[in-house]
Amino acid sequence: MSARVGAELTMVLRLVDQHHPMLVNVGHGRSADSVGRARAFVEEWEARGGLVGEVVSWPEEAASWLRPACRMVAGHPDLWVVADEPEGWKGMGRRLAATGVWRPSRTIAFAGLAVPELPALAGEEATEGLRGALPDGRLWLVDDGHLVAG
Repeated sequence: MSARVGAELTMVLRLVDQHHPMLVNVGHGRSADSVGRARAFVEEWEARGGLVGEVVSWPEEAASWLRPACRMVAGHPDLWVVADEPEGWKGMGRRLAATGVWRPSRTIAFAGLAVPELPALAGEEATEGLRGALPDGRLWLVDDGHLVAG
């Protein structure tokens, strides 16, 4: 793992720790970067004694994303961690929002989703309150329909 991914993972773990979750479900797109980031989180979170429920992947394009969305909310996790790219999140985020269970404000994401176009692309229901880490470890969040990086 590169130092940049290390700083990003460190911030994701810090953001997750702030919620004191009992159970975390993890989801990711199928790009190599997304898979690697999700795996790194799961390994480190479990090494720290954290509990991971479902680990779910989804394609960039699908008919409905219903199955992966149902798996992501299974077990009533306290928090979700997501590693994806904007094109995949566009459909998956909307499907998660439609479950009535998932909340972007209870979701921590990696840098793949930290693009200014994300709120317009995926919609408010899939992005407002979403936050995560940039590659250098700085925080990003979606607030009032805008990506804000710190």
